[in-house]
Amino acid sequence: MVTPSAGQHAAAPSDYRTELHGLRGLAIGLVVLYHVFMDRVSGGVDVFLFISAFFLTGSFVRRLETGRPIAPLAYWARTFKRLLPPAAVVILGTLAAVRLFLPASTWMPTIHDAIASILQVENWLLIHRGADYEADASIATSPLQHFWSLSIQGQVFLLWPLLFALCALLVRRVRISPRRILLITFALLALVSFVWSVVSTATQQETAYFDTTARVWEFAAGSLLALLPDSGLGERPRTARVRRTRVALGWAGLAVLISTGALIDGRSMFPGWIAAVPLLGATGVFLAGTSGSRLGADRLLSSRPFTLLGDISYGLYLIHWPILAITLLATGRSAAGPVLGLSIIAVSLVLAYLLTRWVDTPIRRWRWANISAPRAGLVVLSVLVLALGPTLGARALLERAADEAERRAVADNPGARVLDPDFVPHPDANGDAAPLPSAAVLTQDWENLEAGCEGEFEPADKAVADSCRMIDAPEGAPVIVAVGNSRLAQSAVALEEAAREHGWRLIILRAPSCMFTPGIASYLGPECDAQNDAALEYLRTLQPEAVAVSTTMVLHEGPERVSPVTEQTVPQLLDEGFEVIALRDAPRVAQDPVACLEAGGTPEDCTQPLDPAVMPQERPDAAVLAELSDRGPGGLYPVDLLPVICPGYSCPPLIGNIHVMFDEDHATATYMRSTGEETDRQLTEAGFGW
Repeated sequence: MVTPSAGQHAAAPSDYRTELHGLRGLAIGLVVLYHVFMDRVSGGVDVFLFISAFFLTGSFVRRLETGRPIAPLAYWARTFKRLLPPAAVVILGTLAAVRLFLPASTWMPTIHDAIASILQVENWLLIHRGADYEADASIATSPLQHFWSLSIQGQVFLLWPLLFALCALLVRRVRISPRRILLITFALLALVSFVWSVVSTATQQETAYFDTTARVWEFAAGSLLALLPDSGLGERPRTARVRRTRVALGWAGLAVLISTGALIDGRSMFPGWIAAVPLLGATGVFLAGTSGSRLGADRLLSSRPFTLLGDISYGLYLIHWPILAITLLATGRSAAGPVLGLSIIAVSLVLAYLLTRWVDTPIRRWRWANISAPRAGLVVLSVLVLALGPTLGARALLERAADEAERRAVADNPGARVLDPDFVPHPDANGDAAPLPSAAVLTQDWENLEAGCEGEFEPADKAVADSCRMIDAPEGAPVIVAVGNSRLAQSAVALEEAAREHGWRLIILRAPSCMFTPGIASYLGPECDAQNDAALEYLRTLQPEAVAVSTTMVLHEGPERVSPVTEQTVPQLLDEGFEVIALRDAPRVAQDPVACLEAGGTPEDCTQPLDPAVMPQERPDAAVLAELSDRGPGGLYPVDLLPVICPGYSCPPLIGNIHVMFDEDHATATYMRSTGEETDRQLTEAGFGW
């Protein structure tokens, strides 16, 4: 989070308000304390975003009112010249620490986070990944996850100058004051974003938390505050009554801000209306201004401890989370505790001070780079090259190692083929070969067919198009479309080998967490419902030869059950002449098998028995499928891969030297691909006509 120079404040530079600098330090201090000790959202990040917009807006308002050009390119060059160098140092240091202290399965995800963080899009990567901010520290926790807010800030820093440039054009065309146009612009932006934030938080909070559009209102609120008349807030009040009012307002605002996280467990409520609470507290401090009293909150915030914290606040935010996350993951803890927590904070403060002194401050004050925007831009470009070079190089090395292992897979990694009674090991098999997927890419082994859906196969709906992947096939080849959530997509990979062998095209529509239940309200809300309706429309438009869906559901609690799609949508598809492949849902396990192996467990130690009460021997939809088998012109073909995922009713972490699952909920695409022969056998026995 950028630390503005004095010239960026809404007030004149001579009226620089030190209490706002201290407020910035307090906001980040609360973030650190709540991250380390309380596992709650403090509201400090929201306040920091709010303050950033306040300072940013002040500098542009002065440009508009004095007729100077907005110069967005110059602003971007100088802003990211300050932002990127400290961030790049922390990102590269975090990559080194992950390589030294964390298991190989964390390397590739962290590299992806590093690239996204450098490019200011980490929040969108976390949304794509389905990250949960509320989750406890686990192998899925990214040491660079905190860059979500820096990415949103970076995106706003790119957008705001364009808005000011647009307002500058309006000022020249209409006879309205710049401040009034800006008030209207940011008020509308705040209103639209706030409404969307409330709706999105209520329906898809995991996504809303990282969504730029659900956070823009916080920046717009800071901009609106900067547009209010200063009214001498930076000056001592002239009457005792005003002084008392300012003292009360300042302490009230400070109390609201500090108590937000302590009194409200709002992790599942942010960034909706609840984010307005800490912002109201910060507004109280803003409006209190300089109280002129030694008992005022501004006196406390202007004291050396708080202003020093403000000086290192950007570095402290950058550094504290990687130290906390890596320490917890390396020690296997879910929380730091008092002693370890204080040690983490102490180390973070020292490193933040050093980062500020030796990287942030020298580059911010570098006269050569500050002389012109092109020079500042050259610094930005150099930092991007220096940061992305090693990161992309490390990714290439890991991918090359994975490709080499893939080339040996036929001999060394047979996977589900070893379960065939007639299986014969390859004569060149290496008994010491590492399992697939390689550790560096294991937790990212999602279904990823080689091509996006284009041409006649491209869905009209953008959301469906973005989630659509397919394999290459000859022109006019028959088509199978598999549609559902991420678990269905992993299971559908089992169709890939048979589809290629028989010359069919496989298309997979994957909507993370969104089960395919068209016409039935989803717990994820309207976005999932719209996705399902659009996917069904796509099937009816494309008219593929076959459709694959999950006809059972294995949820986190309770026994496997018949999916609503089985009794509502499958009959419709059969009546419309579709061939329907009824995939049984994959099992879930209680313990992450990858974490178990990385903790030193043997494959035998990490094998987990299935509970027949949860996952019965016979699939629960058997009777429904039997009843539907003679319905309509379409055909129904059940496929049950439970015997090859958990043979003998036990789920081993490795079969045929391939990892079966990469977490408690998802089979690896590599293993499911190895089940192709079994999938083909079941479909052929059921009468499916390739």
